[in-house]
Amino acid sequence: MKNLNLITRLALGAGIMGASLAPQSAFAHGAKHQNVTVTVDGSGYHPAMVNVKAGKEVHMTFVSKGEGCANGVVIPSLKKTVNLKVGQKKTIMFTPKKGQTIAFACAMKMFKGSVKAK
Repeated sequence: MKNLNLITRLALGAGIMGASLAPQSAFAHGAKHQNVTVTVDGSGYHPAMVNVKAGKEVHMTFVSKGEGCANGVVIPSLKKTVNLKVGQKKTIMFTPKKGQTIAFACAMKMFKGSVKAK
């Protein structure tokens, strides 16, 4: 019962903070690429989990809406780092393989996110 109470409070808190517990999907049928937008602010990445179609190029745009360490996005498997200033946006491009999970985080690993290719 305590676990259910905790889960309910976390879900309500996420809703109030504007975070989504469900991953964003970026499946693009017929398009040349998939577009994904991740908002960055003082509380992390929104959405933090993104589903994409494997084998189709992804254009992932990070948009900064606030100060914080989340503005420095490190993507080890792609050997990329994105540094943002408030109000700035930057796009990276990559083509994920089926089953691949691409993790990203701030440099201090306080805020984390991932892209999953299906």
